[in-house]
Amino acid sequence: SEMCIRDRIIFNVNEIYKQQPKKMKEIAGVNSDTFTILIVDDIALNLLLLDKMLKPFDFQIVKAANGREALETIQSRIGTPGCIDLAIVDLMMPDIDGFKVIEHVRNGCDNAEFRIPAQSKSDLPILILSGMNFGEDIERGLALGANQFITKPIVMTQLYSIIVEELTKKVCLLYTSPSPRDVEESR
Repeated sequence: SEMCIRDRIIFNVNEIYKQQPKKMKEIAGVNSDTFTILIVDDIALNLLLLDKMLKPFDFQIVKAANGREALETIQSRIGTPGCIDLAIVDLMMPDIDGFKVIEHVRNGCDNAEFRIPAQSKSDLPILILSGMNFGEDIERGLALGANQFITKPIVMTQLYSIIVEELTKKVCLLYTSPSPRDVEESR
């Protein structure tokens, strides 16, 4: 039955969780619990699995069940301490798919529904996590502005290394980019 499959998956996730390396408390010198990660997938079990896989980092996890919820979440948190630091987005979702989420975030969106300023790859890294691993889907997602593409099924070590890589780049840019005041003073 469906419940048996679900229980087996949960059991496997719990076994994997027990085998994971000890918790990772910081990335590039920043406490990992200060990062807010948005995970977006229309399949509840996938959200649960990702949440479990990311537990060792102690990230603040925010979940969205579709592209609309993802954009609403990003919009509502812009400029707040809980702003989204990295998004992991599925491509195939009803209504607003992952491609459209990436497009709205990278190009900005100002319409009756959303007011989201354009955000660069370093402002808000976006990782595509999808079973759609055809070359054209990967190319389209990256061309729209995704930072990286991860295929399902998820390989935890790959997921971890890509998240660490993208958040490290973000932190390094924050600490090496001149502030607007520094730019003004250099004129």
